[in-house]
Amino acid sequence: MNTQEKAWLLRQRRDRRNRARGGASKTLLQMAGGLVVLLITGFVLTVVGGIAAAAGVYGYYAKDLPDPGEIVTRQEKFETTKIYDRTGEVLLMEVIDPRHGDRTMLPLEQIPEDFRNATIALEDKTFYTNIGIDPVGITRAFLLNLQGKGVQGGSSITVQLVKNILIPEEERYQVSYARKIKEAILAMEISRLYSKGQILEWYLNTNYYGNWAIGVEAASQVYFGKHAQDLTLAECAMLAPIVQYPAMNPIDNPDEAKKRQGIALERLRDEGYITRTEAEAAFAEPMQIHSSMLKRYDLVAPHFAVYVRKQLEDRYGSEVLYQGGLKVYTTIDLEIQRIAEEEARAQVAKLKEQGEDVNNAAAVVMRARTGEILAMVGSLDYWNEEIDGNVNVAVAPRQPGSSFKPFSYVTAFHQGHTAADMVMDVHSCFDDYPNPPYCPENYDREYLGPRSFRSALAQSRNIPAVKVLDMVGVGNVIRTAHAMGINTLNQDLDYYGLSLTLGGGEVWLLDMVYAYSVFANGGTMMGQPTKLARTGYRQLDPVSILRVEDAKGEVREEYKQPEVRSVVLADGRELSPQEAYLLTHVLSDNNARAAVFGSNSALRLSRPAAAKTGTTTDYKDVWTVGYTPQIVTGVWVGNNDNTPMEGVSSSRGAAPIWHNVMERIYNEGHAQRILGEVIDNFPRPPGLTTVAVCAVSGLLPNQHCPNRVNALFIEGTEPTEYCNVHHVERVNRQTGKLATACTPPELVEERVYEIYPPEAANWVRQKGIPQPPTQRDEIYGCSPEGGEVVIVDPSLGGHVRDVVAIRGNARSGDFNFYRLEFGEGLNPSAWSQIGGDHYNQVDNDVLEFWDVRGLNDGLYTLQLTVVDHSQNFRRATSYVTVDNTPPEAYVGYPWPGRVYELEASDEWANLAADVRDNVQIDRVEFYLDDELVDFSVVEPYAVKWVLQMRDLRPPDRNMQPVMETRTVTNPDGT
Repeated sequence: MNTQEKAWLLRQRRDRRNRARGGASKTLLQMAGGLVVLLITGFVLTVVGGIAAAAGVYGYYAKDLPDPGEIVTRQEKFETTKIYDRTGEVLLMEVIDPRHGDRTMLPLEQIPEDFRNATIALEDKTFYTNIGIDPVGITRAFLLNLQGKGVQGGSSITVQLVKNILIPEEERYQVSYARKIKEAILAMEISRLYSKGQILEWYLNTNYYGNWAIGVEAASQVYFGKHAQDLTLAECAMLAPIVQYPAMNPIDNPDEAKKRQGIALERLRDEGYITRTEAEAAFAEPMQIHSSMLKRYDLVAPHFAVYVRKQLEDRYGSEVLYQGGLKVYTTIDLEIQRIAEEEARAQVAKLKEQGEDVNNAAAVVMRARTGEILAMVGSLDYWNEEIDGNVNVAVAPRQPGSSFKPFSYVTAFHQGHTAADMVMDVHSCFDDYPNPPYCPENYDREYLGPRSFRSALAQSRNIPAVKVLDMVGVGNVIRTAHAMGINTLNQDLDYYGLSLTLGGGEVWLLDMVYAYSVFANGGTMMGQPTKLARTGYRQLDPVSILRVEDAKGEVREEYKQPEVRSVVLADGRELSPQEAYLLTHVLSDNNARAAVFGSNSALRLSRPAAAKTGTTTDYKDVWTVGYTPQIVTGVWVGNNDNTPMEGVSSSRGAAPIWHNVMERIYNEGHAQRILGEVIDNFPRPPGLTTVAVCAVSGLLPNQHCPNRVNALFIEGTEPTEYCNVHHVERVNRQTGKLATACTPPELVEERVYEIYPPEAANWVRQKGIPQPPTQRDEIYGCSPEGGEVVIVDPSLGGHVRDVVAIRGNARSGDFNFYRLEFGEGLNPSAWSQIGGDHYNQVDNDVLEFWDVRGLNDGLYTLQLTVVDHSQNFRRATSYVTVDNTPPEAYVGYPWPGRVYELEASDEWANLAADVRDNVQIDRVEFYLDDELVDFSVVEPYAVKWVLQMRDLRPPDRNMQPVMETRTVTNPDGT
């Protein structure tokens, strides 16, 4: 017997003595006094009428109350809730109250003392000493009510028992003082009539602990697969808090359940039941959650039925759900559900026959213009424990791969970018300090160079998608996803980074389908108001329930027409119909994706449809989400235990399911039956225009653009500039250098060059794309004044160091002498002469040697002056940059002194350098054992080291890689 129970027995003996002295009238006065505390009117009542007034209040409320003795029989009265399909003809689930089937009543002595103590510490720490109510808690609640903070509780264990058993259902959830007074009277009466042990036994056997578990024995079996008497302290602390929030249980919400276990252990410690050491040991104890529910009842569309059951419980509470006799008409269409189940099972079976390690799939079908869920396949087999079949993957967090990319691109369209904009698909690295540089790769490990936003998205190129995300901002894309329907991605922005657009955050399949419905609806969201609206998140929810009737046949709720909401993005502006249509136009462009997926891929339907695939880097998740104007379907394929499906891409795994489900919905007449009028084409909003652009740059074509395309634009975003990629240069075909005004015309030819942004320099070099010469014609060098006075080398804007040979022409008809001078900056205020005056003419030869070693780094102007005998002169100028300071460089990645164990599938390692220079970097070369690996001219400087067998060795923890930095001097002195 514990201390609390001993104290209770002593009080019972004392109370019996008091009752013997004072009789029943004494007891009545004690209960009336307790009622006075409940009302916080004790002071007033004492002043105006004292105990008699309190007794009067008691009598007023007690006259119509049920007999407290009915607490034994009331537990047997209930009516089940039935959940049907949308027709009301097929029963999906009968929600049986487990108290009348699975519940096992336990005597108090078979309930672990730790469980009893945890319950009392959490729910009613004065249980053994109070009179059925907690006066202190009631007083506190009343004061909060007076402050305008709503009608608060203060319920004791006995009051909760009364509420759940004796208070009529229609009153149970009313917020009123009258109900609370009735509960208090009954609680005090029951506390007088029955022992604390009996009350606690009833309470622990009738509480709801989530997942159909009523009572501690059922809860113990559901969550731990053992009898309650075998529960450990840690397990007791995990179960006891569930009664407060049944959804926060270790199956459905393990993280929150763990937090609440910690709170329970703290309360047990604070109340003196356990020591700090025992609490810490219990919290550290691994939990073996028995996560597979027993197959208690036959279910149709089981994951959907359970999903609806949880929604009903959230809206009406567990007591109404289990005993209220509700009749629920859901949105599920069993014909479409059947199609989704058949296609998912058939495709996974096909993959397994091909030897692929895949065992599960999920699918959601939704009516876009109402938000109604028409089908939900949470797994291939709800009852298959080997695949964790009871887990509903449709509402479980999974990484979406590239199916997340549309949120990045539609954010870009919202910011004024266009589907014709050029983005470079080249090897790129992004600084991610203090982590290694982030270097995304395409699925095919190839780099295609210039891509339009349209082709980059349609062909699912990863590197362009990361660059688009970098342009528009990670935070903006997350806010777009939230506003369109994604309820996850709730970590800080730094948590996600640029991998977000490749599916680096976890989302629900149901949320993805709902978000894509915004595209299908032309930028608007349709559904029912969300229960917990959050700023910046979606304001509507998908719909799973059409109508709820109570046991009397009265309608409790009914979904007749969808709410319609605009989607407000991060800048406070609404997602426009034009932006949504442009995104749809890209995702439905079969020609744009054909180069990668083929012209007859699974993404192509027999009617207009937009679709996007997604495959995670490790092949753990493959997705396809797509839509017609009225139907949205999302498919996931994978393994619940995260086992990789080596080589199974979305095109092989999820896309065939999506294709077949969509085709069958239309071809078998289900779309006509559900929708009535079938809309074939996506409605095109006004405010769009088509313009011919350069196929490469996306700008207005100049005369040198080889290919032109007609591109769709939102009005106001059409290009106004001409192509900046295709340039013409005049070249001396004999020397290959830029022609000058003095180059003979017969040697000059015009050549068209493709000039790409600096970020593409490495790709341009590797592809061997011709670039314009950087040097001007020296043989026929001349100046604007006839070529007799000109500085040829160093070239205009060049870089110099050490001692520089200055070459050029210094000639005239009445030549006397020439001199060379330099000054700091573009417009020097003072000049310094280089060498002396020279009295010999120079024709394309060395004019002077300039020693710059003592000069500060920076920009300088060179001036050549030729003077004739009449003191007439002509001048030529040029400017150069003096760069005497070598760059600082160190290997940024791999980090020195570390051993790296690469995955078997890794084909290369990224090498990165952190290089700084006060002027300019020409290139950074990477060497392995004195052998050049590659070089980069693009910051951040990184290259790929293609791994060969000779480069690999077993890991040696004592091995210290040698890494050093060398400065390379070019032949020109830079």
